[in-house]
Amino acid sequence: MIKKLKWKFIISNMFFVVTILIAILSMFFYSASEHFVRQTNMALAMAIDKDRLPPPFQLEVGNPRKKDPPPPIPTFVVTLNSDHTVKSVEESNITVTSELASTLVQLVDSRDLEKGALSDYSLRYIKINSPEGIKIGFADQSYELSNTKTLLINCFLLFLVALILFFLLSLYLSRLALKPVEKAWQQQNQFIADASHELKTPLTVILANLDILSSHEDRTIQDQSKWLNNTKEEASRMKQLVENLLFLARSDAGVINDVIHSNTLVDFSNLVLKSTLIFESIAFENKVALANEIENDIMLNGCESQLKQVVSILLDNACKYAEKNGTIFIELKKSNHLAVLTVRNSGEVIPPKEQIHIFERFYRTDKSRVRKEGGYGLGLSIAKTIIEHHKGKISVVSNQSDGTIFTVTLPLHS
Repeated sequence: MIKKLKWKFIISNMFFVVTILIAILSMFFYSASEHFVRQTNMALAMAIDKDRLPPPFQLEVGNPRKKDPPPPIPTFVVTLNSDHTVKSVEESNITVTSELASTLVQLVDSRDLEKGALSDYSLRYIKINSPEGIKIGFADQSYELSNTKTLLINCFLLFLVALILFFLLSLYLSRLALKPVEKAWQQQNQFIADASHELKTPLTVILANLDILSSHEDRTIQDQSKWLNNTKEEASRMKQLVENLLFLARSDAGVINDVIHSNTLVDFSNLVLKSTLIFESIAFENKVALANEIENDIMLNGCESQLKQVVSILLDNACKYAEKNGTIFIELKKSNHLAVLTVRNSGEVIPPKEQIHIFERFYRTDKSRVRKEGGYGLGLSIAKTIIEHHKGKISVVSNQSDGTIFTVTLPLHS
């Protein structure tokens, strides 16, 4: 699909480029060819009336000519008698026989046009009335036609070169423009594969438990409580996974934006404090010391339930991955019109190469503890999504001396 999209992008881009190039080169060719025609006409006018130069070539006293005169185009002027016979021929850089002059005069008379071109003879002509009689000026079109042909070839070569360059540029731009699309496509495929894998495990367990239950139909519910509880536990895990996937899908579709912006004031200090109190029992069971330092009256604009979910995700991760007899410290304070929430826990350090992936969906640094801890690798991705929709930021730092520190910054209520 990405390859097809890339070629559609290139073809669409090249269509507009070719259209623009043809339009520009056509206008340039027309303008230049008309300039060659004007030069031939100037040569004709100068040949018929040598005492009068066209306005662009008139001399000014004490000044040079404004422009150079037209190139020396071969011309000749035929003066006619009253009976339209050839009276005289004035030649310039060309030799013309009287027979040819008579033939050309007859061709001009048959056309009944004051000016035009004789393509069979490569001549341009103009006919005027003068005191000496009717004069017909002829100019050789070789200069005009030669330059027009050269111009046409140059425009065609320029078109080909520009076409190749723009094709290479379109190829590069297509790769650059579709890189985010390709990444999103790969992430979507990976997301579907990971979600299918995660859903497969609880479904397999549930089906296995049902097979066991169906094979012992004579036993009571109490006798089968082990398999029923196991099935319920896996169904609950699967329900949680589906809800998380639904949240992320709605987030990608932009549905949760309206929910967030429709809510207004949230007492973030009270929210963090209540969440901390809830996790005190969990920390006690895990033999982890939980401490906090929460500044009062920190108010935010946003969705209270989703902000509570972020705090719960961070505290839950801290309790899971803190070492035995370790510590967890929660801090909330104001800093430069921002609410800064910090959750720090001691324990195993997250390697730098894994820190850049930790907010990706289904990514887990310790895959051996996944089933034991009951995680799917979606919590931090959900937390980041919520924080970004609240116009905030979330980051992680992990080292041996300070442990693992998650930092959330959110704009304060104005």
